[in-house]
Amino acid sequence: MKRSLALSLAVTLHVAAHAQMSPDSPLVQALRNGRASTALPESRGAQLVAQKIQQQTKSQGDVTVAFVRISRFSSQPRCGRVGYALFQASSNTYWPQFGGQMNVCDDGTPPLRSCKGSTALVAAESQCSDGTFPVDTPEIKAAIAKAVEGGSMTGEQFKAQFALRPKKGGVTK
Repeated sequence: MKRSLALSLAVTLHVAAHAQMSPDSPLVQALRNGRASTALPESRGAQLVAQKIQQQTKSQGDVTVAFVRISRFSSQPRCGRVGYALFQASSNTYWPQFGGQMNVCDDGTPPLRSCKGSTALVAAESQCSDGTFPVDTPEIKAAIAKAVEGGSMTGEQFKAQFALRPKKGGVTK
């Protein structure tokens, strides 16, 4: 099955929206309990992929987004890294190419970050006293690097991958 960049983006946005909306989201539940799942996004593209998966597996079982805790951060024990992928329980099949990893805390917010020259941790969306924005802590940078070594994209690669530009003739790549 071809990898669908649009579906990967839809699943990622679906996961991110749930992570920010509620401490009871599946992403946060997986951080707390080790595993969780939720229905696939209702978009037309996601439902078409679910149908293709059902055809491929010869099972009409639901296709869901499955979440699993990868690790907790020792410096921020209420936070950790959670992976997600499409999953069909009836065929016991995962599709990691339609997934990714995210850092999250048990209240649904991103982990705290640090400002240059300070050991204090601050909210990810804050601004440092020198006017810059905080950066990931060394522990979180290491978790991201490990994910990239395992085949995940960096934030910059993700942005570049989804910066769709029209080709000649109006077709996007």
